[in-house]
Parts: sequence; structure tokens; C-alpha cells
Amino acid sequence: MSQSKKGYHFSTFGGVFLPSILTILGVVMFMRLGTIVGEMGILGALGILLFAESIAVATGLSISSISTNTPVLSGGPYFLISRSLGPGFGSSIGLTYYVSQSLAVPFYVIGFTEAVVTVFPPLAPYQFWVSTVPLIVLFGIAMIGADWAIRAQYVIFGILGISIAVIILGALAAGPTADQMYANLRALPGKRLDVLVFAAAFAVFFPAVTGFLAGVNMSGDLEDARRSIPKGTLWAISAGFVIYFTEILLFGAAWNRKLLVENAYGLLVRSAPLHTGFLIFAGMAAATLSSALGTLIGAPRILQAFAADKILPPLNIFARGRGKNNDPAAAMWLTLLLSIGTIWWGTQSPGNTLNAVAELVTMFTLCTYAIINISAAVEDFAANPSFRPKFHLFHWTVGCYGAIACFAAALFINALCFLGAFIVVAVLFLIVRRRALASTFGDARRGYYFEHIRRYPLRLDSMPADTKNWRPQILILAGAEKKHQNLIRYGSLLNNERGILSVARIMAVPQENGNVEQKRRQAFQEMRKVSAETGVAFFPQVVATADESDFDRALNILLQSHSFGPLAPNIVLSGWPVNQDRVEAFCSNLLTVRRLKMNSLLLINPPPEEEDDPKPGDGPVDIWWRGRRNGSLMLILAHLLTCNRNWNKTPIRLIRMASPDQRQEAERELRELAESARIETRNVIVTDETGFGTAFAKYSSNASAIFLGFVTPQPADFQEFHERITNQLAGMPMTFLVSSSGDTDIDS
Repeated sequence: MSQSKKGYHFSTFGGVFLPSILTILGVVMFMRLGTIVGEMGILGALGILLFAESIAVATGLSISSISTNTPVLSGGPYFLISRSLGPGFGSSIGLTYYVSQSLAVPFYVIGFTEAVVTVFPPLAPYQFWVSTVPLIVLFGIAMIGADWAIRAQYVIFGILGISIAVIILGALAAGPTADQMYANLRALPGKRLDVLVFAAAFAVFFPAVTGFLAGVNMSGDLEDARRSIPKGTLWAISAGFVIYFTEILLFGAAWNRKLLVENAYGLLVRSAPLHTGFLIFAGMAAATLSSALGTLIGAPRILQAFAADKILPPLNIFARGRGKNNDPAAAMWLTLLLSIGTIWWGTQSPGNTLNAVAELVTMFTLCTYAIINISAAVEDFAANPSFRPKFHLFHWTVGCYGAIACFAAALFINALCFLGAFIVVAVLFLIVRRRALASTFGDARRGYYFEHIRRYPLRLDSMPADTKNWRPQILILAGAEKKHQNLIRYGSLLNNERGILSVARIMAVPQENGNVEQKRRQAFQEMRKVSAETGVAFFPQVVATADESDFDRALNILLQSHSFGPLAPNIVLSGWPVNQDRVEAFCSNLLTVRRLKMNSLLLINPPPEEEDDPKPGDGPVDIWWRGRRNGSLMLILAHLLTCNRNWNKTPIRLIRMASPDQRQEAERELRELAESARIETRNVIVTDETGFGTAFAKYSSNASAIFLGFVTPQPADFQEFHERITNQLAGMPMTFLVSSSGDTDIDS
């Protein structure tokens, strides 16, 4: 990936809400909403609004969930989809979405032209120039810089707001009545319960709610994309819903349906109070031009982000940015050429041809929305530990509904056109996937296949690993004895049903004692009994040796061979040796784990109780922070521990030692760490100069669990290491000693 971090640092209002709401409140509101109310009645119009808004809300919640789970760079929907479902889906959707957005620019401009020609009929023969001149002006504003475009949108927003106020005042002045509302409540005779009629009206209205991604397109130019995208997007969707809902009720209560059907726009102009109908024309012009401007600055950024990932070499030229803010100049020129070509074609071709292209644009937009919903649903359903969005108002069922509703809407609008769009996306996916195998972007499909590992082991094995897809695959070294059951219980808590848990027992079976396989089967049965007693589901593994002296050699072989395709353990969990004779061999095994690039996890001082579902004490979960090497794994494991039912109210406390003059820097580091990790923590800076041992006993003596990192000792230090840790943890609460191989990243 080669994404630039340059940008304008727009706020939530200017960067997300403003472009989105100006695109939502467009031509449909002025030219078509009254007609829909007249034909379909108030109830029919509200039904269309609610269905369309349900798609917008579901997609808005999905995009909010995804955008708060990953650092968001330039590229809007393309960036978010490619980092969730991989470059294949991201690229195919990104390209089609860019094309649809580029074609949307001339359609907005042509909407402006139609309004101008309606008011000034002599300009009808010059529609190409009436469209092209404002397009070039908008292009000039966009080329000067997106900040100037946003400033222009503030002015347009003011004009649009005045125009909406005039519309509402005109409807109120017409005298809304209960009788008129009742007369307009239902659809016209002959259009009731007609699915095709409803579909046609829905197709006309639906573009009114498709503008909320205009702000997401600006993702790389936001001050704080994780915060701004959810707030700005949902605010825009909510504001648009309130305005449309209010106007539907007012239109239905104020005017005769015949007037609404015949000339809704003219009715709005004539009803404007104090001869202010020109403000409605100004509002419509502002709405169409603002939509064109917002799309003109957003669409090139999608192409630029795609090109920056270097998936299709011929498009790499469009990755180039201009100036300190990395404006996508090359992509903007291409967008301008596509827009002028479309305007020329539209003014030279019959209206039906242009309408067909408009429907194709809508299909690509719906495909984008559907994939966004699928991305969020897959991330949430797969339950990757890395999926920790700060936006919590989402469940995978919402994403599923959004995707299904998008496909239903596409079939409503034009089934044949939807089929064409689907084929285009599928072909692009197949083409791009061949070129994108080297790029993973943390593919969430890996998590999906993990959940269905018994059906898809080969597919999982073929997908590149990524820290975003890391899961705790824990190998517990335990036998059937009661004293080992705490290892299994706490290993299960740390696994939290996110990975594969296996328990290995190495047992000596002298050959003179009979059939080795029979002894192994008996040991398997004992371990399954342990699984039933503890309530922990795990895969048992039994290794038989001829003599107890072969234990360490058997363990070495087990660590290298215990896997099923991609399901190799990445954490080895064991207890702490109490027998001095085992210290050398134990530390030697730690070195073996280290050399095999696996994580070591040691459980010391487990609670004596034998509960099936261990509960925390009154204290927090303490993590003694000494750096990211071990810290990332400790923080992830602590997060997984507190995701369990009995532990979910136990706070995580990040503790770091620092000198008094380093206190502020240490506080800032822990604050940024927790923010980046999307994990709530309580941060404690210890400036105790008496040393770690004293501070450790003072701060963590009442903790429910402690996570402490360690460096795997070398042979000359085995005894000193064992003695130091034993003395340090004597009388302390349950502690997990962690030595990471570096395969985790808390920022993922």
C-alpha cells in the first residue's frame, strides 16, 4: 500500500455532513416528491421513504462500524471494502463506484440544465453549453482545492436552507387540512397494491437517499475520520429523513393530488409566499450544482486511492497528487472528460438512452451499498479479535438486512439493469483478483473461513496471514490431573471461542505394559472427561513415549508437528515448575518455543477453587506495560479475558513505570495506545523510585489477574530466572507471564 497521509483535515460538519446532506436534498425533492405523493398517496410515499431510508440507515451503520475499526485513509468506500473483504471485492467495487460517481456528475449538471431550460425556454437548443459551462466552473473550483469547494458548499447550503423554508411556508400558507390529508392518504385508483407501480415510484425516489456516501468519499481529507464518518453520515441521513417526512405530510395535507401530479415543481413556485418562487429555483439550482461539486471532488479520490495500491498498473498514473494536500489532479481531469463526454451523448441521444445509463449508475451504487453491508456483517459474524469498532450500534443482522434490501431495491428498479451491473462487478472481480493475490489488507474472509474451518481448511490455508486476522490458537500442556484443570479453564477464557483450543498430554507407556495404542485411547477418554467436567471444548492430543526421559524430545516434536493445515498453535500455555529438577528442562522448552516463533504463556498462582466458570475478584486486570513487543499480546489477551460473561465488568489497568520528569510523556503514550487499540483502559503511571518489585507488590496485590512480560532466558540464566520469578510472584494474585513472538499488532 502506498497511501498518502496528506489532506485538508476537514471537520465532521464540513467534510462529511455538508457534502452528504447537499447530495441527499437534490432534484427529487424539488421535481419529483410532490408527484410521488400525488400518485402514491401519503401512505405510499411514506412507505417508499421508509424502505429507502432503511437501506440508508443499515448501510450508514455498516460504514460506521467498519470506519471505526481501522485507520481510515483516502478512498472512501473502496478503501474500507478492500481492507475488509480484500482487494478483489474492493477493487471491483471501487472501479465501478468511481465510474458511477463520474457519470453522476453530468447527471446532476443535466438536472440543473433542465431546470434552467424550464425557466428560460429559449436556451433549449443550447443545452450542451448550458451544461458544460457550469461544469467547467465547478471543475475550476475543485481544482483550486477541496477547501474552496467546501467553502462554496457552505454558501450553497445557505441557499438550499432558505429554499426549503420557502417550500414549507408555502405549504403552510396553502392551509393544510385533515380532510385534504384523508383524501390524499391512499394511492390513486388503479395504483393500489400494484408492485410494479410501487417499484416505478421507488426507482424515481431512491436517488434521494443515495447521497450519504459523499462525505465518506472525503475520508482521506478528514481531521478524524473514525469520529467524523459515523457522526456526519448518520446526521445527514437523519436530517434528510426528517425533511422528506415533513414535506410528504405537508404536501398531502395542503394540495389537491391533481395539482401535485400535473406539475409539482410549478405548484411549489406558485405557492411560495410573497412572490419568492425564484428562491425555489435558486434552491434547486444550488442542490443540483452542489451535488455535482461534491461528487466532482469525491470521485477522483476513489480512483486515486485505488491507483495508489498499484493493483492495475495502467491506472498507476492516477495515484499522483498535486500540492501539499495531495489533490488528485490527474483523476479529476479524467472525471471531467468523462463528464463532458456523457453530457454530449445525453444532449445528442434520446432521453431513454440516458435514463438507462442513469439506472446503471444506481445499480453500481446499490452494489456498493450491498458490499459495504456484507463487509460489516462478515467482520462482525466472524468475530475476529481485531474487530473492535468504537461504533457499537451494529450487529451482523443489520448488515445482512442492508445487503438483502439493496438487492431487492435493484430488482425493483430494473432487474435487467441489475443483472448487467452484477456481471460487470463479477468480471472485474475475477480480473482484479488474479493481480491482487499479493495484497491482503487484513482480509476478513479469512476470519469467515476460520469459523467454518471444518468445511474450508484448504481455502483458509491458501489465504495469506495478516495481523488483522490473528486469533489465539492455544496449545495447553496439561494432563488429566485435577491440578491441570485450571490451565484448561483459563486457557478457554483467553481463547474466548475465537480460536482453536487444544490440550496435549505427553505420557510414558513402557512397551512391556502392553498395547501403546490402547493406552493412548484410554488417555483420550480421560481428557474428554476433563472437557465435560470443565465445560471447555478442546481438541485432545496424546503423545506416548517409551520412557519419562523422552518427555522433552517428544514435546519438541509435538510443537513442530501439531497442526492441521493453517491451524497450527501460536500460543503454548503451561504452568510453572515447582520441582527444582525440572527447571533446566522447562527453560529449555521455553527456548524451543521461542525458536519456533510461537508465543509462551505461563500461568502462575491460579486460584485454588475448581469452578467450571472462574470468576474474577474485586480488583482489576493489571497489565505492566514495558513496550509493544510483549505488550500487544498482553493487551489482546486481557481484552479477550474481559469479553467473558463473568469478567466483562472487570476493568483493564495499564501500568507503566516512569521517572517523574517522564510522567507526561508516559501518560500520553498510554492514552494514544488505548485509543489506537480501541480498548478501554485505566492508565496508571508509577513514579515509585524504590524499584519494580516494591511497586509491583504495592499496586497489583489485589488484582484479579496480572499480565507480565518476560524475556526467554538463555541457558546460563535458567536458575536465576526461575528463582527471580518465583520470589517476585510469591503471594501475588494469578499471573500470566507472556513472551511474544511478535506476531500480533494491537493497532490492527
